[in-house]
Amino acid sequence: MTDGFKERLAKIVTISLIAVIGTLGALALWPTYLRGRELKKKDAELTMRIEEKKREIAKLIDYQKRFKTDPDLVERIARQNGRVYPGELVFIFDD
Repeated sequence: MTDGFKERLAKIVTISLIAVIGTLGALALWPTYLRGRELKKKDAELTMRIEEKKREIAKLIDYQKRFKTDPDLVERIARQNGRVYPGELVFIFDD
């Protein structure tokens, strides 16, 4: 064998080994890649749910502040729940 042929054969074998090792590495990492995509999707969903809950809490806090400072709101809610002032005359109608 000539030296030129040996060098080309060594290069071909080296490139082939690198390709095989790279392919095997990619195949080994593929499930991890897919799991990472799933986790990113789940993270986005959970982040969106957290933001929704924050908005709900902000509304409740606002409602609580209004309840403390708005006597008309308190009276409306009390009357919806059947509360009356002392001495008020209440009429109850059956349907």
